Amino acid sequence: MSIRKVLYVSLFVLIIALVVSGCGGNQSATGSADVPKVIQTYGEAELSAPPELAKISLAIETRSSRAEEAVEENAQRATAVRKALLESGLAEEEIVTGSYRLYSYREWIEGRPAGEAELQTFQAVNEIIVTIRDLENVGDLIDIAVTSGANNINYISFELDDPQELLLQALKAATEQAALKAEAIAEGSGVRVSGLYSIREERTDYIPYRFLDDMVQEDMAMGSASTPITPDEVTVRASVIAEFTF
Repeated sequence: MSIRKVLYVSLFVLIIALVVSGCGGNQSATGSADVPKVIQTYGEAELSAPPELAKISLAIETRSSRAEEAVEENAQRATAVRKALLESGLAEEEIVTGSYRLYSYREWIEGRPAGEAELQTFQAVNEIIVTIRDLENVGDLIDIAVTSGANNINYISFELDDPQELLLQALKAATEQAALKAEAIAEGSGVRVSGLYSIREERTDYIPYRFLDDMVQEDMAMGSASTPITPDEVTVRASVIAEFTF
């Protein structure tokens, strides 16, 4: 190859390298300019509302050294409880079976001969879940159930018919708080919010108010005429994460 051709080839390669290098530099500068400047904020809200219904988990527990005896006694008591609840004014669909369990356990009895030291006991547990809308009568209903054969109250849950509307209100309030925070940050920084860049829901919680077993037992011990049950409000919580441009 002649010297002239070598020079031409070298010059061509140099030009291509400069062009490629120049294009890369321009792309880098353009990409950097396109990166948005954002303020990220966290918004949260908590709203409460009076409950509209109560769900009561009643339990009928029976024990015997024979499985069939535990099951039979449990069935009799459960039938009596259902009958009493229906006579109190509840509808069939407001009284449903939550769960049914039959299991056994062994107890060690000291002082007995080796072959008789263990006692096997069978336990049947029938859970009945009752839904009631007349919240002032929750205590009376518990008394009726206990008198007719229920021997355990697992919990009382005070709830809303449909929490969706309250959840949406909480999300709206959380979003508004996130926007106010962004405006405050921008004002403190000497800039102005120009728009919403991104937003996402982080969490929504619906929290019925629940009496647990020990709380129910404590309230039952406070009154002799009727079990006093005082519901608290139901709570919903929502939070969002938002980014605003400036």
